[in-house]
Amino acid sequence: MEIRPAMAAHWSADGWPARVDESGRALTAEFSAPSAGPPPWHVYRITSSAATALRTVEPGGASRWRF
Repeated sequence: MEIRPAMAAHWSADGWPARVDESGRALTAEFSAPSAGPPPWHVYRITSSAATALRTVEPGGASRWRF
């Protein structure tokens, strides 16, 4: 299933009535968080290949994970 319809269905089932807009390339809904700005909202799938964590307090340090 394409990401937009799948995520719209997921969020709609969770109480936010999101749906794919007329363009078929973004989501829209009657309401959202004020910080999200006005619709349309675009959804992206990101596939990570690595992650890095940095500890900012003593003793410090860093870790890296590859997936």
